[in-house]
Amino acid sequence: MAHYVRVASVLFQTEAKKGHDDARQIVLRETAQTLESLKGFGLDLVVFSEGVESYGQRVEDAEEIASPGPFLKLYMDYAVSQRCCVAGSVKLFDGGKVYNSIAFVGPDGTILGVYHKTNLTVWEIESGVSSGSGAVMVDTPVGRLGGIVCFDLNFEDVRNEYRTLRPDIIVFPSMFHGGLLQQIWAYQCRAFFISALPRIGGGILDPFGTPLALTHFCSSVATATINLDRVMVHLDFNKERIPDIRRKYADEVEICVPANVDRALIISRTQKRSAVDIVSEFGVEPIDEYFDRSVEANVKNR
Repeated sequence: MAHYVRVASVLFQTEAKKGHDDARQIVLRETAQTLESLKGFGLDLVVFSEGVESYGQRVEDAEEIASPGPFLKLYMDYAVSQRCCVAGSVKLFDGGKVYNSIAFVGPDGTILGVYHKTNLTVWEIESGVSSGSGAVMVDTPVGRLGGIVCFDLNFEDVRNEYRTLRPDIIVFPSMFHGGLLQQIWAYQCRAFFISALPRIGGGILDPFGTPLALTHFCSSVATATINLDRVMVHLDFNKERIPDIRRKYADEVEICVPANVDRALIISRTQKRSAVDIVSEFGVEPIDEYFDRSVEANVKNR
């Protein structure tokens, strides 16, 4: 059934100088001001940049889930006040180690899960930060969320894990953009992709990697309403069925067919039936089932 959520990516901007004694207090103040400015917009999910932990915390400032510090409390208080979810960048102390993490906070202020950055830069390792152990799926009222942080974007290990886990949204707090890699992650994981970055270019991509909203010089917050009830299909063997779906369900279905890639995204706009119900009714094969079938056929043929 249609599952609309309103999501936001926050551009990281700071007056703090990294490593200076007052950096933590400056970033705390700026983060609190940003959260205050976002109140009242009906957001379901807010994603913050890695800049928060990078500029706002040293290793010794790492916080604990069991005893939240000032950054976690900011995220938790905002989530409660707005009845929304937050994907917040934070250094966490966990099991005797410090991690560069994403804390997934639910609408009641509960921390629903954490992702520890798996692929650290050499500089982070030398500074005393520990490497995480892979993909994490967090069930939230928004949907199934996964996360990666900055340097993770360059590596296939975590991406392949998320391809199997099938999140609805991947959040990407980062200090670098990654360019085409963002689109690759969105497409290969069949997920919406929300990046929160410094400078420009963060925002929300659909599962084809198409930008829906971006932060830029004139806008420090990118917002979009997205519908998570979707199925991606290949047009092979399915192309002739697409017009039949449109005729029967008209405005109750949205079918996105980008140019040149032979794929379609089928989205249910109604509470009467899901996208899975629609493709099942018309005998439309989801893209990964088609690829799996093709691999098996080639193995036999070989």
